[in-house]
Amino acid sequence: MDDMLTAGAYARPGVQSCLALDLGTSTVRLWTPQAGTVITEPTVLCRPSTDRHVAGRAALTAQTRGVTATWPVRNGVVRDFFACVHLLRLLTADLRLPSDTAYPVLVGVPATATLRQRNVLVAAVRRAVGGRVNAVEEPLAAALACRPDPGGDVVVVDIGSGRTEVARICDRSIVAAERVDDAGSVDRIPAIADCVRRLDRPRGGQRRLLLTGGGATAAGAAARLAALTGRSITMPAEPPLATLTGLRRLLTS
Repeated sequence: MDDMLTAGAYARPGVQSCLALDLGTSTVRLWTPQAGTVITEPTVLCRPSTDRHVAGRAALTAQTRGVTATWPVRNGVVRDFFACVHLLRLLTADLRLPSDTAYPVLVGVPATATLRQRNVLVAAVRRAVGGRVNAVEEPLAAALACRPDPGGDVVVVDIGSGRTEVARICDRSIVAAERVDDAGSVDRIPAIADCVRRLDRPRGGQRRLLLTGGGATAAGAAARLAALTGRSITMPAEPPLATLTGLRRLLTS
């Protein structure tokens, strides 16, 4: 794992194309060198007519007109395989991705996903875009985005719209991870703090708490977690983009 969690670890000499993909419950983010910028779309698919599907923002627009919408991802994992494939094909249609299987594709996966859930995700991405697909745990990618010290010990809190995880990373590997069960609570911070305390028992010195995901930007979230856990909080410049940024660094030297 150490060698595969360094910048450029998944780059392929002589292969210009690559794709980084963060497939979330509510939002899909992707990046390719050809696009040159992050593409962000809602993770939603609609069929406004018998011969046409639309995805992303176009699907949200169709939904306002009464068209039934499909959200292929739930709780951070693929729940509708074929809808997910169709969604990704539509969102990448204009990116001019290669038709071969040589170019590298990285997709983030929850650290607490089951092996089956991980395999379904990889299979859906491979069917949609081709390429040589690998899944990287999202907390690892987020940690790389913040350039953790080699061999460092850090706890990552990833607050997503459909899934919140706490993962402890040691020597660039996840040594413990837990999905936060908030039981539908509006306020997830106490449950997150409890999870941090279970996973993180410092043996001399205080470990950093890395806060990422869209929920990291909620008002007061960082301050409350710091107070409840006694840890210092680190946040990337753009917490919702942390996973994708880490995947990009793995693909580019």
